Amino acid sequence: MLFESHNQSDLASEDRPLVTVFCAVWHKQVGKLELLRSHWENLKAQSIRVEPCYIFDNGEEAPEWLDAPWHSFSEPLTIYEAWAAAVALAKTRYVMNLNMDDRLATNGAQELLNTAMTTSSALVGGDWLVCFDKQHLSLEFPVTDLEGTQYLPAWPPRRHQGLRLGSGSGERGTLGAATMWDLDIVGKWYPTYFGNGAPILSIGDTIFWGLLKHKNLKLTRLPKIIGRYYSDPDAQAEFRPHQDNDLLKSEGLSTRSFADGVRSGDFCWHGKAAARVRQKPLNKIEKKSAELEARYRRLFGLPAQQVAAE
Repeated sequence: MLFESHNQSDLASEDRPLVTVFCAVWHKQVGKLELLRSHWENLKAQSIRVEPCYIFDNGEEAPEWLDAPWHSFSEPLTIYEAWAAAVALAKTRYVMNLNMDDRLATNGAQELLNTAMTTSSALVGGDWLVCFDKQHLSLEFPVTDLEGTQYLPAWPPRRHQGLRLGSGSGERGTLGAATMWDLDIVGKWYPTYFGNGAPILSIGDTIFWGLLKHKNLKLTRLPKIIGRYYSDPDAQAEFRPHQDNDLLKSEGLSTRSFADGVRSGDFCWHGKAAARVRQKPLNKIEKKSAELEARYRRLFGLPAQQVAAE
């Protein structure tokens, strides 16, 4: 695994942005250049300056017109490996994810940042209007309140006028299609693997929020429409078949994040399953003790077993 960085910002600049907004540009994404162009325009239209961070994988590179920081990794990445890479490479205190086919209100980043700073929150999220076509991709729109919108619990979302995700109001339980968090509080990491080394494919954000809650960090919901969320069950990672929930129960989480490799430059472990180092209990007392330990490890988001040394 190798990676290269391009168009890096000037750290000595006096008007440095406070927020990095990152996006995974997956090599198999259909129509990615068109999506990338409108995504970049959406970030340039923000009411405050934000620092973009685009993560390319499988050796792909950015088009010449992308005048923004980008990084290219030589091998395919999962979406959460790409997010972890962006977090590790961020040069701002605050970071935010924004998928290729979602769009922020023009003052969306500013609203989230102001909320994070005034409430001293580790993470903040808002609500999102659900879109079922791509007309929102090039639109500019402001943050609005929830009036005239409706929450419906069906998942995947079903086409309905004025349908919102329910993340800002807390009705769905998630914190958003995208959230902003404070790296000074949270640290430069993101969950990417289960305890056996298998990659997290679909529920990484849910795991991330759960870990922050277990650490008693402050998570804040903004009851406003801060963006447009595109729903397409046939094309998006959150709707693809996966075994994440079963693996979380049986294996727990790895203490290793892909961010560790990005920060250290050591990827010798990447793609290798972690060896099991725990032996089966020898008697009933040890078995009961192991079951109790496993229960509390799952409760607090700890790995089910150690990650093997290389």
